[in-house]
Amino acid sequence: MSNLSRRQFVASASAGLLASSALADESKLPQRPLGKTGVKVPILGLGTVAVGNQTDQKTAAALIHKAIDLGVTYIDTAPPRTRIAFVTGYGRAQQYLNGILKERRKEVFIATKCLETDGTKTIDLLRKNLDELGIGQADLCYTHTIGHASYDLAGLVADDGPMAALEKAKQDGLCRFIGVTGHNRPEKFAQAIEKRKIDALMNACNIVDRHTYAFEDVVWPAARKQGIGLVAMKVMGGGIVGCKMPEELRHASFRWVLSQPEAATAVIGMGSIQEVEQNVEWAKTWKAMTKEEADELKQKTVPLAKAWGAHLDRLDARGEKSRPLVNT
Repeated sequence: MSNLSRRQFVASASAGLLASSALADESKLPQRPLGKTGVKVPILGLGTVAVGNQTDQKTAAALIHKAIDLGVTYIDTAPPRTRIAFVTGYGRAQQYLNGILKERRKEVFIATKCLETDGTKTIDLLRKNLDELGIGQADLCYTHTIGHASYDLAGLVADDGPMAALEKAKQDGLCRFIGVTGHNRPEKFAQAIEKRKIDALMNACNIVDRHTYAFEDVVWPAARKQGIGLVAMKVMGGGIVGCKMPEELRHASFRWVLSQPEAATAVIGMGSIQEVEQNVEWAKTWKAMTKEEADELKQKTVPLAKAWGAHLDRLDARGEKSRPLVNT
């Protein structure tokens, strides 16, 4: 966004607002196109880490049902655990969704994830995810958190690697669309999307981490040119533990994320019905952020970015450390 002129920024944000308004009769929430997939999704998506880690199935189910009732029909989930330390698992989320999908599969868009560096293991995990969800086909499956150093770029994009495996899974009907997700090392994403074809890209995106990771500047412009659907996560700055965003800045971060050109949806982890209702209200009343507002926020959040540091990096198998801040 920092490279956009005032006219481009306002035009892009206004286009999103007009698209949302035009679709008001189609959903309880505004909807936007997910890139060139031909599918429209609500501008608010449900992240299920908090739901999946609840021990009370009835409470978890009630929250998911409430979200769907209010129009939050893009549901992002993943397996209960990962093989990489510090990458959060989703607990019982897919199990909880299983019963709900038996009733409401046609109402929702289900995204799941595979964190495997081997192509064969990726397909095995996708099939396991589908079995756990109780469905024959996911709407979207991501190769998960590819910024992690466990993913060597050459292996990631190889013909026997995980991205190619999901291309085959799409051809075989195990998923309708495919993508990649990640929180750090945006330069790796820029290279990966040049090597393999994907439909969607989900990255950390908020008003603080824009200074540190800059996916909006480094990766998203090229993705837009390819018609890749853009999905935002960590909108409230969620890290290894909880929400980092100061309460007074959360609404602004939500507005800013959805003011990014061609951003389709903001996936937010919600662990209570109160949180669902608050985020739904923000989605229903979303207003495009002006260039002046965005510039003011950029300056205001530099100290926070320095305080947070590269908090979404993990000490991983190769022991690689975080890179310095950018765009400050």
